[in-house]
Amino acid sequence: MFIARLVHLHRCRQRFCRAKCRESLMWRLRCRSPAFGGLSRRVAHRWQSSQAEVRGKHVPIGEAGSGYYSDHTKGCYDVVDKATPMMLEACRSALAQRQQRKAMESAEPFVICDYGCADAGTSLPMMRKLVRMVREAEPSTPIVLVYEDQPQNDWSSVFNRISGDIPSVGGFGEATLEKGITEEHENVSVFATGVSFYQRNLPEGFADLMFSATAMHWLKTVPKPMPDLLHSCMAEPGSPEDLEYEAAALDDWKCILEHRAHELKPGGVFGVVSFSKTPEGYFLGRSSHVKESMHAHFLDIWRSFAQTGLITNDEFVATNFPMRYRSLEEYLAPFGGDVAPSADADFPVVGATAGGLSTSGRFEGLRVVGAVYGEVRCPYHVRWMNEGDQSSAEAKKAHAEHYVPTTRTWSNSTFEMGLSRSRTPEDRAAIVERLFQAYTDVVAARPGENCMDYEHVYMAIQKE
Repeated sequence: MFIARLVHLHRCRQRFCRAKCRESLMWRLRCRSPAFGGLSRRVAHRWQSSQAEVRGKHVPIGEAGSGYYSDHTKGCYDVVDKATPMMLEACRSALAQRQQRKAMESAEPFVICDYGCADAGTSLPMMRKLVRMVREAEPSTPIVLVYEDQPQNDWSSVFNRISGDIPSVGGFGEATLEKGITEEHENVSVFATGVSFYQRNLPEGFADLMFSATAMHWLKTVPKPMPDLLHSCMAEPGSPEDLEYEAAALDDWKCILEHRAHELKPGGVFGVVSFSKTPEGYFLGRSSHVKESMHAHFLDIWRSFAQTGLITNDEFVATNFPMRYRSLEEYLAPFGGDVAPSADADFPVVGATAGGLSTSGRFEGLRVVGAVYGEVRCPYHVRWMNEGDQSSAEAKKAHAEHYVPTTRTWSNSTFEMGLSRSRTPEDRAAIVERLFQAYTDVVAARPGENCMDYEHVYMAIQKE
């Protein structure tokens, strides 16, 4: 059944029957996702309580097939670029394992899976390097690329990027098209799966390499409503809300690891780049480089909407991000949590000293080869500080309008889903538009003090 579904998606691309697939996908999405008005609030809560995971937590914005997400999330290119040395070394390790078992002689496919791929753009430069490395080492080996995300993902953009129909490059220079990855190399197959990474996606012992960037912070559901906050990163350390989210995030992380342990081949590596909260209290949109916090502004603006009657207090309380920015210790907890320098780390974990951190423990046959905090500067802010006209109000406004969409690509649906289903979709969209316009005004007033710096944990996890 798994292979049949993947083959169907691939053939949809080849036979230009995407319209039918999209029609079916949109029907399922409208039925399942409150963001599309498909469920009343009462029905939605009853349905959610009977399921392990809430569907439709993140609904893409922008025109389907246009590559909107990656084009407006430039910082993620840099995030993945920072992880590329780790993944290339993981690939070398996997190839060495394959050589020992004579995998090429038996035509064993080399399988790479990208979990939470979005439109596949930000990881594509790294994926090209991995495919080239495999092809140089094993000229005739079948290479299989599997892209995972939610059913409502912008799958048209995934295949448009892989085929080279739209460019996938970081930075702000002129983007040029590259040859599609399946055109550059023979015997490369590309599949997609809309099964959650909280479930099994691949057969037992199927994948040589796995990768995930800026995805594993999404929890199955909101573990506990936070009446005064939108995001758990703003919770006081040790508070009931903080502890509730920490416990839920640990269970969810163990669930993810358990499934990936089954899917990996022995010696295979799972490279993870996931949002974190550092010991200094820094997290996405709050860093040492600026004085203000993105999440604090979201909270202040949304609360002001409730105070002025634009939204109800119930709607304010209902707006919670189902996310956890875990600490390094939280990521290592399933492995025993005994943080220590790793003297024999095989993989270069970027920014680490003495090979990064690892644990002596094991979880489901997995071990942590290396783990470290890593920061990536907001490229919009860096460009403004280096090139922006600091004295021009018009330039400040233009910068804010260019920057704010990168904060919206992942957050828009959370705000819409917090609003009452009694509102029309147009009304909900208009309110959220006002939120981001208000944030744009904040950034335009103080562009030097607002940005979306990335704070992550980078991990290499190997199956023994």
